[in-house]
Amino acid sequence: MSLRRTFPDVTHWRGRHVVVCNWRDGRHPEAGGAELYCEQVAQQLHDAGVRVTYVTARPRGTARREQAPYGTVVRGGGRFSVYLFALLWLAWQRRRVDAVIDSQNGIPFFTPLVLPRRTPVVLLVHHVHQQQFAVLFPRAVAVVGRWLEATGSRLVYGRRAICAVSPSSRAQTRTLLGLRGPVHLAPPGLTAIIPQAMATRPRIVCTGRLVRHKRLDHLIRALPALRENMPGVELHLIGDGEAREELARLAERLGVGDRVVFHGRLPVPARDALVASAWITASASPHEGWGLSVMEAAGAGVPAVAYDVPGLRDVIRHGVTGWLVREGEQDLTTALVLALRTVADPGQAAAISTACRAWAGRFTWSATAGHLLAALTAEQTRLRDRDRGGPPSDSCAVVTLPNSLLLRADSGALRVTDLITVCGPDAALLLTGADEQDAYAILTRMGLDASDPRLRVRLARPGDLLGWQRHPGTGGPGPEGPLHRGVLSPRRRKPRLSRTG
Repeated sequence: MSLRRTFPDVTHWRGRHVVVCNWRDGRHPEAGGAELYCEQVAQQLHDAGVRVTYVTARPRGTARREQAPYGTVVRGGGRFSVYLFALLWLAWQRRRVDAVIDSQNGIPFFTPLVLPRRTPVVLLVHHVHQQQFAVLFPRAVAVVGRWLEATGSRLVYGRRAICAVSPSSRAQTRTLLGLRGPVHLAPPGLTAIIPQAMATRPRIVCTGRLVRHKRLDHLIRALPALRENMPGVELHLIGDGEAREELARLAERLGVGDRVVFHGRLPVPARDALVASAWITASASPHEGWGLSVMEAAGAGVPAVAYDVPGLRDVIRHGVTGWLVREGEQDLTTALVLALRTVADPGQAAAISTACRAWAGRFTWSATAGHLLAALTAEQTRLRDRDRGGPPSDSCAVVTLPNSLLLRADSGALRVTDLITVCGPDAALLLTGADEQDAYAILTRMGLDASDPRLRVRLARPGDLLGWQRHPGTGGPGPEGPLHRGVLSPRRRKPRLSRTG
């Protein structure tokens, strides 16, 4: 589905100049999920007619400026100096920039410092790094990093709009960072991986950077016990990083060197084929913003095992698309054995695979870009109205009603950040920044009778916030409603018998 269909107001941004600031791009040797996210969003904007410039660091061997499929890439600076470079470039171009997506990877770019006050900026938060700074940097540097991410951000961004990639990141922007602006959700989309038959041997495939804070050693330490319970089990690691040699030595020391395969970086087709052949994927990370590799595996019908931590608890539906483990209370090895034994049964494997694909299929990059553009539009309106209004609410309201009733309503009364989804004869609204009383007021503006018993209004729960795709109208078929019980239930489908369908 194109961005033009999922976000009808994209015509407002066509021909305008949107700058994406991110510390790396896809050509950086340490590129990861944040880079994929920003480039996919940039591609969606470019395809919809938006002029995009991607400002990022310049690793050795890359050009200072080049044309990418999604727009112009401007590079300069290194790991830390890229922030100064981006500010200087934006100060030079400040009158030629219509909006900025400021991607925070621990430290934001503080772009409002050099832009005109009326230029809309959305702070994109992948995940909060307050605890991670102490793991990655010396104490003095960690203290500075924590101050910049929290106090510095509050001072510079004020009530500027924020986009978080998951409900967990959304909550932490308040509880750990204390940011004051309205927080919208813009979860990542997915690039389809073609399902295929499972490998003949039990196979765990993990994709991502091989760095210490991902704690891949937990998976290797589980292999001796896994080998006893599931003979022939293999662990395949796709990616590279500073911890590769250390992990290889650990595997040899534990006597499972022949069970761990280090693939390094693979071409996309080879990577996707290996992921699709897995019985399960797994993560031992103590925190994630989203868990993009887990969702990519789900798109191929592969369930996941992970610790019950921020980000991963958002993307894994426990007992449906994978298994969550409470660290300190449950054993990761036991969960891995349970998962492998479960998918060893063809019937259960088919049912879980179908559930994984149905869940992952709800997330598209066009929806991601639409959420970000909606936040930019709302921010532009707020700045134009000179900040009138009280502090933003973090509440969201869910309204369910018959589609026939919605067809007669004035959908123009909805705000740009509100979402509509349709599932057969029923429809649902997600009203952001609204409690129940706000929701009834919005419904009244739409010309609906708030006392109509067919209108059901309640506060949204975390599980209600994901899987929405902007629906441009309510007269035709649209994406199914949220899978959370109590909102809309998808039509039941017969489970497929394998991942080849």
